[in-house]
Amino acid sequence: MSIGRVLSVLIEYELRSSLARKRVVILLATTFLLEIGVYFVLTRLPASFIDSIRPYAWVVGLIAPSTVLLHVLGLTIGSSTSAEEYETGTADFWFTRPMSRFEYFTGKVIGGFMLLVVLIFSYSFIALSVSWYVFGPQQRVDLFMNGLVSSVFSALPFYLMGIAFGELIRRGMVATIVAGTTFFGCVIYTSYANFIAVINNDGSLLDTVKLLPTWGATNIPISVVSEQIDTPQLRLFIAGPLGISDPGLDLSLAAINVVAYSLLFFSAAFIRFRYSDVTRRAQ
Repeated sequence: MSIGRVLSVLIEYELRSSLARKRVVILLATTFLLEIGVYFVLTRLPASFIDSIRPYAWVVGLIAPSTVLLHVLGLTIGSSTSAEEYETGTADFWFTRPMSRFEYFTGKVIGGFMLLVVLIFSYSFIALSVSWYVFGPQQRVDLFMNGLVSSVFSALPFYLMGIAFGELIRRGMVATIVAGTTFFGCVIYTSYANFIAVINNDGSLLDTVKLLPTWGATNIPISVVSEQIDTPQLRLFIAGPLGISDPGLDLSLAAINVVAYSLLFFSAAFIRFRYSDVTRRAQ
């Protein structure tokens, strides 16, 4: 069997498997409900506030999920990608097929990530369509593809974190909880670091935030799009309440942060997979 055929079979299988998991379906539904909720809230804001956002309402729907929900969904899909194969014993079946470990691992990783990409494209085009319908013609739509690409790129670290914890722990739900705790721990630390920096008028604590996997992942989509639009209300509405926004973000350093953590989690997952007994059913 050719490598192309192997990968296509595994990708299709992973897409079907991911959509069959209840917690993934719930998070998918929550993402689309968030889109509806965001625009409902926008229509209830004072005219003095919404008037500056109105021409760029599509940015809110595109970027809002990438601050938190996209990463939670990514780590949920990732943590179940391989862990459930051990729990159900289906890894035994796959390794009786004519494929290498690398082909199996690659196909599973790509399949899960393709679901995330489809999700990002879906809610992004919904955001653009709803914004145009509710708030009228939109401006700076030339930045739309930049927002899409940056959202896909920023989804990598926590998706691969989920895969890494799934491989290390080999329990889907436990891996999801551990990965989710890590993510929210980073978000909470960032929020308090920003708060303390403002209170003490000392930004030195914010340097430690740049070492967290959330720094690049949550800030790149916001910076790529909203910083090219001179509307402070956009950044305030999207990320202000969470305290994760980083004005004046150095995109090159943020990209290095995303790539470094992605490679770290991918390597940890593959090494665990490559040098362990993968066919024995988890007990």
